Amino acid sequence: MVLELKNISKYYGDRKILEIENLKVYENEKIGIVGQNGSGKTTLLNMIAGRIQPDTGEIVHKQNIIYMEQFEEINDQNKDLSGGEKKKETFHKKVLNQNGILLLDEPSSNLDRNGISHIEKELKKYQGTILIISHDRSLLDEFCSAIIEIKDGKVKRYEGNYSKYKLQKEAEIKREEFEYMQYINEKQRLEKAIHVSKNTAKEVRKTPKRMGNSEARLHKRGVENIREKLEGHTNALQTRLDKLEVKEKPQNNQKIYMKYQTDERVKNKIAVNIENLNIKLGDKLLFENASFVVKTNRKTALIGENGAGKTTLINQIINGNYHIKVNSNMKIGYFSQDFTNLDFTRTVLQNVMQDTNQSEMIVKNILANLLFKDKDLEKKIEDLSGGERVKVSIAKILVSDNNLLILDEPTNFLDIESIESLENLLKEYNGTILFVTHDKTFIDHIATDILVIKNHKIVEYEGNYSSYLQYEKERSKKQKSKNENDKLLLDFKLSQITSELATTKDEKRKKELEEEFDELIKLKHLTK
Repeated sequence: MVLELKNISKYYGDRKILEIENLKVYENEKIGIVGQNGSGKTTLLNMIAGRIQPDTGEIVHKQNIIYMEQFEEINDQNKDLSGGEKKKETFHKKVLNQNGILLLDEPSSNLDRNGISHIEKELKKYQGTILIISHDRSLLDEFCSAIIEIKDGKVKRYEGNYSKYKLQKEAEIKREEFEYMQYINEKQRLEKAIHVSKNTAKEVRKTPKRMGNSEARLHKRGVENIREKLEGHTNALQTRLDKLEVKEKPQNNQKIYMKYQTDERVKNKIAVNIENLNIKLGDKLLFENASFVVKTNRKTALIGENGAGKTTLINQIINGNYHIKVNSNMKIGYFSQDFTNLDFTRTVLQNVMQDTNQSEMIVKNILANLLFKDKDLEKKIEDLSGGERVKVSIAKILVSDNNLLILDEPTNFLDIESIESLENLLKEYNGTILFVTHDKTFIDHIATDILVIKNHKIVEYEGNYSSYLQYEKERSKKQKSKNENDKLLLDFKLSQITSELATTKDEKRKKELEEEFDELIKLKHLTK
């Protein structure tokens, strides 16, 4: 054991953030920490690192603590580094060649897929204990041996990676639903039995007027005995009802109602058509004769490395470009991180209802599926967290009459539960979506088509991200095999020329062979 938290509690004002009876972490464990925004994940790491103190309890660690915070960046002389490059450099300087318990808060934020893959490889090689907060489910799946969930201030440990944690959670929910139904059935049975017993006691006949005194006494005594027995039975049933262990109804996501003003599908199969697009930013070439289409009623992921031009391309589609033709039937709804579509002085519900023809019931349903509770709907935007603002902004776009949604990094600032809720909503959406994200799992669950920015061009692929990666793997394998065959053929030709050069006496032929030899050598260098 390298770390133990005993009888920990932490309050912010009157609000209890964390209550941990006992949490143990062992040598070389790789543990992911999950929970909704504001649940106390970062507070937990800050307490372990000694940045803040618990109100009660004790934290004991037997190894050095190395802590990389979410927005931490090194001070580097090279100001031209992108956010992702700074993140990688910070990770290397802070983490590599270190020894101890490694605490990481969202180490993959600001990184493209290549950067995230690089972080994954380095974490797998780390010889020590890791506690990591991340909303990247793929990363948590790759190397985590356990998951710690923080919910309602309580901490619960699950063995296995994120996918195994989800399976265990689903099994828990099913068990809770079963136990809740058992509780409801038993409660109803006891309440009915009590009602019948009370009514039966009331209906026991009184002494008839024609009876003699002795008969009346006997009858009255018999009635009282029956009533006593019934009252005893009723009391016993009531005691069982009072002692019945109450089971709370499991909180499941509501059924999604995604009804749109115009359900008509756009007849043209192309939403956006781009031909021979050329874009330069200063001296940097982004696109050169790039051509591709965004198909209607499809969900298309635009992916590429940091700085490849994804946001620039989106801006060109929205603002207009001679080489970009947007279908005249398409109405664009655009989500960006600047929240320009939100009125910060109005409430959540007022913002989402502002420009929609949908009913309040449907709007509330969509907000509920984005994990907003009824009391949250009256909060002003200025009082919300970054993640909550993201969800309100997206909800507003979803209930609009737009039929082409362009979403630029919609999963930023969202916890995993919110990301999964957003996924469910976007799956139900029946219009056209073009979105940018580095979240591999999100792409896999949503995308029907992939657009990849590569070598200043756009590569189109029909299918989800996993099938695209498999396709690229097979293509790379074939290309490697072809290159090896080409090398063998070159070596064979070079061998033939060398043999002929050694034997020929014809000067003209010798010169031709030498020229051919030089060309083949150049070609061989190019194929390395």
